[in-house]
Amino acid sequence: MPPVPYFQAAMGRYVALGDDDLRLLQRLERHTAAAGKDRVLWGHGERVRNLFILQSGWACTVRDTVEGERQIIELLLPGDIIGLREFTFRRHGSEARMISAGSVSSFTHRNIVDLVAASAALAVALFAAIGRQEALLTERMLVTLHRSARVQVSHFVLETYLRLSKLQPVDPARMPFPVSQRLLGQILGLSPVHINRTLSALERDGVLEKHRAHVVIHDPRRLHAEADFDDDYLSDRVDGLGRRLAELRDGAGPFGLSRSGS
Repeated sequence: MPPVPYFQAAMGRYVALGDDDLRLLQRLERHTAAAGKDRVLWGHGERVRNLFILQSGWACTVRDTVEGERQIIELLLPGDIIGLREFTFRRHGSEARMISAGSVSSFTHRNIVDLVAASAALAVALFAAIGRQEALLTERMLVTLHRSARVQVSHFVLETYLRLSKLQPVDPARMPFPVSQRLLGQILGLSPVHINRTLSALERDGVLEKHRAHVVIHDPRRLHAEADFDDDYLSDRVDGLGRRLAELRDGAGPFGLSRSGS
């Protein structure tokens, strides 16, 4: 059996998807093209028109600070929808670009409305995906505000490892990580010098080792302890919603009403 595409696997993590749901998702993936490293998918302030499914490679959204420094907002991995948080806005509040070479499927932002109208299950999955993206941003904000650089780096590496592991097996001895020290600093709001010193200390202490395009996690348990990690914000559970979708498919009416509305 061929592997399930990343996007379909990502959406299916939250609720059970039927054949009709999968066909709708496949329609979003019809226009797939290669995207080179550093390709800009849209610029800050551009009109919101197309969103992108990241099929392969890594991407990010970026804002420039008032001091002229770059701040990476989101790290997008295969299976993610780039721009999902902004699809209801008139203009993009960030720039989107590829971190590494890969491929993307483009579709008009109006297709999100089509999915919601066509499938309650896909509507829940989309809301769940938006919620997880927001949870990632909230967790990083709290970590960067209140934790040391060592905890920040450990937390981010472990978070990325767990995100990747949700879609495919990941070898901790060679975890894909095409993020330079400069980019890592832009994600965490730390200087390149601070990032370099922190990575050197983690390597010296046998926790992890950063290479150009991958990370070696020497001791996953030690990394988990270093990161002081609570993975609740990465949970795929949508408590009670899957059961409610099943009830609706079996003939229950909305708001406890019968199909006739009586």
